[in-house]
Amino acid sequence: MANSHYVPRLTLRKFADKLCLFNVRTGEYKENIKIDDSFSVQNFYSKEVEDKLNKRIESQFGNLFSNKLLNAENTIELNRNELNLIKKFLLISVIRSMGNEEFMQIERKFYDNLKEYSLKFAREKGLTEEEINSHPIEPPFKEKIINGETPFDYWMRTLNVILDTDGTPQAILDHPYKTYPAHRWAEVINNGYVAFWDSEFIHDEYVITDIGMTSENEKGWNGTTVHNVKKTNFLLDILKKEKDESYRMEIVKYMHMHYNFSENFMMFPISSKRMIVEIDPFYKFRFFARNRYNMPDLDHLTNLSNETLFYPNTNKFILPQEGLMPKYHPDDLYIYEIKKLTSKETRYCNELFLDRINTWVGFSSLNKVVGSIFAYKRVNSYPFVPRVDYTELYKIINERYGASIDIKSIGGFRR
Repeated sequence: MANSHYVPRLTLRKFADKLCLFNVRTGEYKENIKIDDSFSVQNFYSKEVEDKLNKRIESQFGNLFSNKLLNAENTIELNRNELNLIKKFLLISVIRSMGNEEFMQIERKFYDNLKEYSLKFAREKGLTEEEINSHPIEPPFKEKIINGETPFDYWMRTLNVILDTDGTPQAILDHPYKTYPAHRWAEVINNGYVAFWDSEFIHDEYVITDIGMTSENEKGWNGTTVHNVKKTNFLLDILKKEKDESYRMEIVKYMHMHYNFSENFMMFPISSKRMIVEIDPFYKFRFFARNRYNMPDLDHLTNLSNETLFYPNTNKFILPQEGLMPKYHPDDLYIYEIKKLTSKETRYCNELFLDRINTWVGFSSLNKVVGSIFAYKRVNSYPFVPRVDYTELYKIINERYGASIDIKSIGGFRR
């Protein structure tokens, strides 16, 4: 039987030679676990998908990963093909760790749920029924129904569609067996912009979970709506007031790019010290249009109010850039300044990882994540109820480190 990794081994190896693992369901804590035995189960994927993962993404991404993404100290320069490969890897990372039941119950019903939410949102904004009906929410295509397809088969079909293509929305639309989650998440990943965030090296490192990524909702999000609404409301408000048609087109472009993203950013750790981050395109608009509009403060939107973290990359385009849509060339260069997170910011990012987990969380060593674990404990203290129970891990830390931990000195953010 094949031992399948739902978190890529090439990522796990950059955390440590052996990992510490904690099971949030059983409270079991293990140390010195081999990479081959971490974040893996027997026959997690079909044989076809397992082979394609190795040949069509991990082997290609592995070269870029080792030779460029992890070796850079201050800046990372990518050409067009390398950037597309990163985005395809992130897209696969989102899909590969999802359970098939989630696909059937949530992803396949996404457009039905979105339609219901959009109608409610439009009525709350005072739009007339005629205005609402003039822009109906419809799926971008009609999914092919395959008789006898199980939830697992549908999940494998989604992965196959992505692996068969370059991972862009248009390529997925052209695939005969395309699925809603393959296309929707391709739009999310391709519309966001990439950043690289390094942890504060001395005391804190990133954790890694069986989900493989996490994201941040808007500050003050109450957990009851489908979408975060502050950024959407802002774009709608300035669109109503803007008279210049060229600026209106620019706002509409960013509204379209922001449409499926909704949250602030998505984080994908690629080592214990570095993450690839996908940021909502709204923040790029906020940067470029800051001299024309009174933009919302970061404090209003996110707990990471460090402006530099959201600065977009710089570009060196081969072709002249005229009009609203960029003209791409394989030799275009995308230049990223690697951002350094403070200890408090690193711990907050880890809080987000620790809050979104199925069964297992891993790290290079316990002493490198103690601050993050207790920051999570502090921010979820009474009357707040934590989504994930780390009681047994708190006990282990207290037994091992005892009075050397000053919990009051450990900072945390209220989500």
